[in-house]
Amino acid sequence: MLSKVLTNDYSLNLINKIYTVIIGLLSSAFLTRYLGVIYKGDYSYITQIVLVLTIILNLGIHQSYSYFFRKNNGGILEKYVNIYIFQFIIHALIAIVLGSIINNKLYFYVIILLPFSVINQQMESTMAVENIRLKIKLHMFNVTIRMISFAVMFFMMEKSLLLPILLTIGINSISIIIYLYYSKVMPKPLNNNFIFVKEILEFSWLPMLTALLITFNYSVDIFFLKHMGTSIELGLYATAVGIVNYFWLIPDSFKEVLVSRVARTYSNDSTLLAIKISLISVVIVIIGFLFFGKFAINLMYGSEFTDAYRVTLILALGAVSMVFYKMIGVVFLSEGKRWFYFLSLLISVLVNIISNIITIPLYGMYGAAFSSIVSYSICGFSFLVYFVRDKKLNILDVIFLKPSEIVQFKNIIKRR
Repeated sequence: MLSKVLTNDYSLNLINKIYTVIIGLLSSAFLTRYLGVIYKGDYSYITQIVLVLTIILNLGIHQSYSYFFRKNNGGILEKYVNIYIFQFIIHALIAIVLGSIINNKLYFYVIILLPFSVINQQMESTMAVENIRLKIKLHMFNVTIRMISFAVMFFMMEKSLLLPILLTIGINSISIIIYLYYSKVMPKPLNNNFIFVKEILEFSWLPMLTALLITFNYSVDIFFLKHMGTSIELGLYATAVGIVNYFWLIPDSFKEVLVSRVARTYSNDSTLLAIKISLISVVIVIIGFLFFGKFAINLMYGSEFTDAYRVTLILALGAVSMVFYKMIGVVFLSEGKRWFYFLSLLISVLVNIISNIITIPLYGMYGAAFSSIVSYSICGFSFLVYFVRDKKLNILDVIFLKPSEIVQFKNIIKRR
């Protein structure tokens, strides 16, 4: 039975996410206690800037992989790896130059993280299509190393932002080497087919802008709180955002496998099942947090983070609607419905920005949380409505689990 579970992509990725929740919570506890409220806010600010700039420097190239894989029936890995390595060399040279002239410590950390963040995201996205099992196993290894390292920092090291930054660079570097090794591709960064690169870029600019909007939708509240709120609020809010990210781990496990599957073929049944199981899991997690969340926060992070409980509950309301975005978005991108995807996100981000500007001066971190709920709801439910109309479904077919689907889910877990 165990061997069958471990050889099924969905079940293996679900195990990965459950393991990530357990280890990730320990990792988050050690890191948060190590950094404290103020440094926690600064660390989150750094990582959110890196996320945004990583997307821009990627140029959306890695996001085109599933489309061109499907279009060319595979056989494009070497071409993409050559592009990735060429970009990494350019980014590393730029980082060396900028790092030597930047005096601000936070922005210096951003600069040294970027080259490794870009290529790691590229290789990880590519392996989600080429070798999803390698990606899953490596992720489990990485979160374990991260947790152990944060524990050592907490018990043995003085408080510092530099150590978590260096750890991230080290883990990304190891991941890149392992991905390249198992891809069995010898990179030739100067051997790029520029006609192919041009074709990719013509496709990728819109997915890049779309990904940028996605990240802004998650990150814009952090940016506004950094400059419009207090350092304490930023640290508490960043902790709440980190907790909510764990609510999405089970939906993400289905999303990642869907990326691999729809790159090859599409099935309504598998998509609907993924949506329903994800919705149920998120609701269960939110109910559990409602009753035990405050105790868990005090236990994991300490009493100075207690106020993150209420912020987390507010943000959790938006997590439900984002299930639709995560699952349905995979289908839309694989089918080339890029403009609807882009415009829906653009509207939600603009609403998020305007709402943050209005609510943060009045309500601080609670205003930022309210803005996120509104933005997430606009995005998620617009995806749901379009999907239902496009696939000619009843909305109840997308939300409620049928007895036959329960059997289908059991069979997925059991079979190889």
